[in-house]
Amino acid sequence: MQVPNSIEELLRLIQEQGPEAIARRFRKPPIPSKLLLSLGQSNPSEEAWIFLTSYALTPSSLLEEIGAHYADYPASVLVPLTQNPRTPPSTLSVLLRHEAAEVRAAAGKNPNLPPRDVETLLEEINPEVWRALASNPSLKFRPQAILATRGDPSVRLELVSNKSLHPELMVSLSADPSPLVRHALASSAKVDDEMLLFWADSDREEIQHALMSRGTLTKEVWSSLLLSPHDSVRRAVRETRKLDPVDQLQLSRSDVEEDREFVAKRKGLAPGIQHELAHDTATGVRIALAGNRSIEPEVAEFLVTSEDIESCLTLLENPDMPQGLFLELAWMNHPSVTAALARNKKTPEEVLQYLTNEKLSAVALAYLAISGRSATWLRSELSHALARHELPSFRALAATSLHLSEQARNRLRDDPSPKVRKLALAYPAEETPTSEPLPTNALENCLNDLAAILSGEFAISN
Repeated sequence: MQVPNSIEELLRLIQEQGPEAIARRFRKPPIPSKLLLSLGQSNPSEEAWIFLTSYALTPSSLLEEIGAHYADYPASVLVPLTQNPRTPPSTLSVLLRHEAAEVRAAAGKNPNLPPRDVETLLEEINPEVWRALASNPSLKFRPQAILATRGDPSVRLELVSNKSLHPELMVSLSADPSPLVRHALASSAKVDDEMLLFWADSDREEIQHALMSRGTLTKEVWSSLLLSPHDSVRRAVRETRKLDPVDQLQLSRSDVEEDREFVAKRKGLAPGIQHELAHDTATGVRIALAGNRSIEPEVAEFLVTSEDIESCLTLLENPDMPQGLFLELAWMNHPSVTAALARNKKTPEEVLQYLTNEKLSAVALAYLAISGRSATWLRSELSHALARHELPSFRALAATSLHLSEQARNRLRDDPSPKVRKLALAYPAEETPTSEPLPTNALENCLNDLAAILSGEFAISN
């Protein structure tokens, strides 16, 4: 866009694009001062006056003249006049006599405002003027301190956002009654690391959250925030920051169960911390540890040998549970653990054999049948008893046993259930089924327990 060469051309551009847009557009190359002075002498429209007071290269003599006759101009012209870098300080002083608070407030923002005029504005009882003055970047300590005592929190909110806020006021304002003031101060004020640590140690929840919004904090500040008495602060630190071993150790000794649970789930958790958490009094913490895929073998074994049922059940769901613990879990002979072992596809067959053939566990048999697993090793007495069971899932389990007689298998090949018939055909019968002696009434007791489970009289979770 070419620099306008006439008043008419300049007025046309102002009308088409607006005074503020033209004031920004022609800084380089600039509009000739002669044309600007001529525009001021042509008694132009309000929009043209707004352009002249907004344009950073308008001659100061013209700006001074406008200020001297401020009564002839609306506030829309005078407000940008107070912000023009070429407006003389003496003109700002004149504009403070204007009846409109918005003009006086706008003048209060100008860093070139003389100190005596600052004092004048401080005497006003007008929050709009105080807020404007509080944002003035050249404001000295004394007027800042006076504004800090004003009852309107919006004034102090402007003050804490001032990049020139005096350090001595930061301590007092960090205890401001308004949480908005405290948050704005801690999130944006330009301070040293010592002040940031002071705020982190203050244990004020909104200040600690505000600190985290800064992003860049020292290790000391983060460590302080991690020890906050507020759950929301500690949770935010945990979720946004990678914790080193020292941080994890601190959280593992927290009085809050949620903190300890968080640590118990951490990948690569140090063995020493794992051992401590394995003794935790909170079940949720031990369960979280049992589900950790980085769990140490000896820690997992401790949870099993201490017969921590909830943790044992979680361990069974952990893909990295040591293989040797399956048998130890079977030795517990706890119904819910036995049920979980029978359901778990990773449970070794020798463990399932122990539970069924040796322990005659009705729970194991029930959940093997429910899971649809095969049991080629199922002993003869059990397989024959289950082959006569009224439920097809148990007859299907029996059909997978290699210790089932030809007669029993032939009967299952004609079973009403398609699944049972299919399995009976898929597995061969043993010509001479093994018949190892069982303890007296052992099979009868097993079948009675199985009936109790099916009727709901036997609670697996007990």
